Amino acid sequence: MKITIIRIIFLVFWTAFLSGCQSRQAALTFKTYATNANEARLELNGNTWTVPYDSLQGAVFKLQDINPGYAHLRLGNFQKILYIEPGTDLIVTYQRPGKSRTRTSFEGKGAAENTHLDTPTQLVSLQQDMTGEMVQKLLLDSVQTRQARLEASSLSPAFKALERERQRYQVMRQAFKYQHWTTEDVPFIEKQIKEQPELLPTEEYSAFLREALSFIAWFQVSERTYYPLAKAQMEYLNTHFRDTAIVDFLMESVLTNYMTYRGATDITPMLNIFNQRVTSPTLREKIKRDYEKYARILRGASVPDFTFIDTKGKEVKLSSFKGKYVYIDCWASWCGPCRAQIPHLKKLEHDYAGKDIAFVSISSDDNRDKWKKTVEKEQLGGTQLIIQCATNNEFADYFIITGIPRFLLLDKEGKVYDAYAPRPSEPAIRQLFDSLP
Repeated sequence: MKITIIRIIFLVFWTAFLSGCQSRQAALTFKTYATNANEARLELNGNTWTVPYDSLQGAVFKLQDINPGYAHLRLGNFQKILYIEPGTDLIVTYQRPGKSRTRTSFEGKGAAENTHLDTPTQLVSLQQDMTGEMVQKLLLDSVQTRQARLEASSLSPAFKALERERQRYQVMRQAFKYQHWTTEDVPFIEKQIKEQPELLPTEEYSAFLREALSFIAWFQVSERTYYPLAKAQMEYLNTHFRDTAIVDFLMESVLTNYMTYRGATDITPMLNIFNQRVTSPTLREKIKRDYEKYARILRGASVPDFTFIDTKGKEVKLSSFKGKYVYIDCWASWCGPCRAQIPHLKKLEHDYAGKDIAFVSISSDDNRDKWKKTVEKEQLGGTQLIIQCATNNEFADYFIITGIPRFLLLDKEGKVYDAYAPRPSEPAIRQLFDSLP
């Protein structure tokens, strides 16, 4: 009798165990009309699955031991946010572009939730003549309305628990379009911030965090330039955030953005904060590599003797300007923002004529005739040069020029003085020129 009871208890336990295991499984199949990619990747709750892509079967994911969450699906250049929970058995099809409202369709268990997630929604419109209090109320009312509509739906309870928060951040991102916030409004934005790492895969949450951090820093500093703003963001992160995934994400974002626009200049205090808080070996190595790349063009660094072509077709070496500071304008005739700097550059050249500053413009145009016509038409001053080969711009690669206009300042020995010099339209350039030894 005892043996029979034990067997029954064991069978009940084993059945419950198997049922629990099965209940935490999910399946996803992704198909697309054309791709050169040979594998697909799915990221969910910190885990990554990679499977081969077959032109007939598609990419088939069999997921074990999962929790509900937003997932990133990637195949070549294709990316999609999906919702997956235990029991999901979903077929996602990316259709050929046509007249349909959406190119992505969903079938199977989980289709309703993902169709909801993929459906565009109309966001609240803020008017600039509103008061801050009016904007706050409008945003909160919009959140309440959207969440009530979500709760009334027949969608999965687990999905609704996550989705109500994603929608809240989707609405709150609109706050940053309002241009009349004051210091007194900062607590309202701070109150909206919650550390919810499960939402990091979504653009609504991750972008809100970045924008909120920038917003708060803006009202903390008196000098609103790259270094004070980035340093304020890192310090705020260090004192107000605890979740490891969120700290890693935001600190990487702040440092990457700073180095894009200011390189490694003055970055040490921020790197110290980063190294104190971030423990991920992968992320620490990435930031280290980025720093080393940008440190190559810090003040005092030697510069290769690049050769360019002038308007008469003659070669001009960078070393020919030694003995003067060299203010370099990296531009192109097709670049609107570059052309907008021309009047300011002419004024700067006029005001500092006779000083030990050479004004050199280096174009990345691939059409030399068009470049020369622009130089003549605009009556550009200084020394006008063009790179020798637009498809192999070693100068741009060396100075990590990823966008134009970009301005550089070399010292009298031809070494780097400021690889991210202010634009002619910025008052800071005159302060820099006036401070030169």
